[in-house]
Amino acid sequence: MLKRPRMPFPRPLSGLVQENLAGLGLAERLREAEIWRIWPDVVGTALASRACPVRIINGTLTVSVSSAPWMQELRFMTDMMKEKLNNRLGAEIVREIVLKAGRVEIPAPEVPEEIIPVHSLTPEQLSSIEEQSVSLHNPETRQAFVELMRASMEHAR
Repeated sequence: MLKRPRMPFPRPLSGLVQENLAGLGLAERLREAEIWRIWPDVVGTALASRACPVRIINGTLTVSVSSAPWMQELRFMTDMMKEKLNNRLGAEIVREIVLKAGRVEIPAPEVPEEIIPVHSLTPEQLSSIEEQSVSLHNPETRQAFVELMRASMEHAR
């Protein structure tokens, strides 16, 4: 039975993964998938709300466009979009851009979560919670009730 050669030193896992991806041809597919993530940054939010990538096959990126006027406008910009995408991807991934009429899902704008101020509880509120929790005999239930009441009163407007 043949023995495998000893590795001269431990190798980082990231290097092994990259070698295997390159051997399977998945590295290029992962780079192609990056198009969807960088699309709004490359083309801008106004254009990204009117056009979105649908698929890429053999270097041909198909882009769905929401209306005929936008499609006409984008016909003049395909070379620029291709150049910007390839610059961001670090290689010539997109060789051609094909525009087609279709539905464009406009991502909902991210609404920042409202920060609710936390108010310190007064001694009266603390004693009220204590009085109401006395009738609960199970310690776990009592603790859950006290925590719920405290949180409710701290975040009350």
